[in-house]
Amino acid sequence: MEYDFKNSFKEMPYGEPFVCSFSGGKDSVLAFCRANEIGEAKGLLTWYDEEKQESVFHHQNIEILQKQADSIELPLIISKFTPWSHRLELIEQYKNFAAHGVRSIIFGDIYLEDSAKMQSILCRKAGLVPRFPLWGNSVEELFKDLEERKIKTIISRVNTAYLDESWLGKEYNKETFCSFKETEIDPFGEKGEFHTTVIDADVFNHCVEIALENENGAKINFSKHELKNNIYRLIKNQ
Repeated sequence: MEYDFKNSFKEMPYGEPFVCSFSGGKDSVLAFCRANEIGEAKGLLTWYDEEKQESVFHHQNIEILQKQADSIELPLIISKFTPWSHRLELIEQYKNFAAHGVRSIIFGDIYLEDSAKMQSILCRKAGLVPRFPLWGNSVEELFKDLEERKIKTIISRVNTAYLDESWLGKEYNKETFCSFKETEIDPFGEKGEFHTTVIDADVFNHCVEIALENENGAKINFSKHELKNNIYRLIKNQ
């Protein structure tokens, strides 16, 4: 039986304890904001590659994610990533959440089913409910919500098959959104064309202070890749 991604969030009970899968980008922050209006947030979960010393989601400096979590006043829960064992470790992490009263995991997926299917399987194996607050929304709806929640974000990773390096560090705003809509770029970067780092939002208690070009404080890790296809596919078949 196929999982009902679209209605997973609509069915979320008020006060439900949840953990949010957290990349520090606009999608995960927006998904968290929507879930936080209904449920009770217990933490933010990110995946960390110890060898590369960066987050798996957006290849981002982990100190940035910690600053974001501090501003939201939630613990940042770090799941160590190894390609050969990560799913098993993640199930154990999810089981630990369930044992401590967490009932669901929040994800920022919009329409890519591979990622959503994989996470749904892992969650249900641990007795948790996967919920997708952004699923099936139009990009216009999503961008309007970003604006209303004052989610300020910059482009921190680009796929050079679609965007050149000049986009790195630019604010993701209405002008950027409209520019992407006029091209083949998914305006929300759902196919891996670009990724973002949030530096402020209504849900933040303070703007995240960052350093772009020096070694003091948390430094945004601007990066690029050259793969033409979506390198963030988490499974091929399940």
